[in-house]
Amino acid sequence: MFLVFGLSTGTAAHATVAMLQPAREAAATQPLELTLLYTDDDKKPLTVDVPKQLSVRLTNGDLPPAPLVLARDPKTPDRLRLAPGQYRRVRYSAPWPDSARGTIKIDPVGFDASPMLVTLNRGEDQMQVVAAEKRETQAATPTQLASAAAVANTSDVPTTTTDTMLSGRFSTFEPIYFADGRNGDNLAKFQFSFKYRLHLPDDPRSRGFLDNLYFAYTQTSIWNLSAPSAPFRDTSYQPQLFYYVQDTGWKSPLFTRMGVAAGIGHESNGRSGPESRAINIAFVRPTWDFGDLNSNHLTLSPKFYYYLSKSGNEDIEDYRGYVDFLVKYGSPDSWQLATTLRKGTKHWYGSVESQLTYPLAKLIGSAWGGYLFASYFNGYGEDILDYNQRHHWIARIGYSIAR
Repeated sequence: MFLVFGLSTGTAAHATVAMLQPAREAAATQPLELTLLYTDDDKKPLTVDVPKQLSVRLTNGDLPPAPLVLARDPKTPDRLRLAPGQYRRVRYSAPWPDSARGTIKIDPVGFDASPMLVTLNRGEDQMQVVAAEKRETQAATPTQLASAAAVANTSDVPTTTTDTMLSGRFSTFEPIYFADGRNGDNLAKFQFSFKYRLHLPDDPRSRGFLDNLYFAYTQTSIWNLSAPSAPFRDTSYQPQLFYYVQDTGWKSPLFTRMGVAAGIGHESNGRSGPESRAINIAFVRPTWDFGDLNSNHLTLSPKFYYYLSKSGNEDIEDYRGYVDFLVKYGSPDSWQLATTLRKGTKHWYGSVESQLTYPLAKLIGSAWGGYLFASYFNGYGEDILDYNQRHHWIARIGYSIAR
């Protein structure tokens, strides 16, 4: 993607300054370089004062934002003389801080421009990044600059599953939502879920064990709003420790991308006595994506698990089985349908849960975030307390932060 952030200058009413989006991946051995594009939109020549320094704030991982001052190219004069329709590029650069790791958020200081994300590569293989940067600097016109920046931004940089928070270390995990519905009782359901990357690698393409080790926490509650005092019927607490890569690099004409997660997990409802429920599992979860990842595409993600221990629900596999089979179809910027299927080891015990989401920005305006959320559940064990009880189907509608 090519992004231009426009702002007006005080020295010339009809001159504009734009900042060019840098490549999404940068080599740590090369300085951070930002380019300002000065353009004369007037019908007469203009003289523009050019600052000697450019200030930004870098947000790196879970560290607080740090200031960085970029110096102007010494070959650039303090003033630029622009003919009508002429443009000039002015480059600013500074070495990357030693503490910079992973995905860095760059916030320009002193003018209105959106933050930029750059993944810093401290590994050995950096020739492709340098070549992309050279293509951008050799472009001769604003149109060619846009084309070169677009090429540079198509580099294969790993990203998190949904959205990136705290520059790649802290991110969403399972869907986060609140929804309400009724079939008999009025049972609202809400969930929040996050994951934390324990170690940020020097090379963002690393598939090493420690470089891709995550801790995650998910909490799901069912809230009986129709009962006196509106108690929570049950809450599941689910910490996990696992290895995860979104793209293993395995290529096949059958699928676009394959990821994998594997680790251990715990689920319990925090109760004591006869209502206590707990399991510990070991799991592996391959994920295959089919089709264009930027448009409508299919995702298949079976989660295979083995029960390491069970407490209060020794026959849970009869109702839940050993596989959660997730099927998703949709687009990142439009609707998405996600369905999880479970089949117990006995009879036709099992369950189906579907979640349909649609961006609120497309419904009520671009200032809104999140998604309109609708869900359907039918089968056994919507909560771990009643794992062996079949409930009436229930549909809900609500709001989702992440899907």
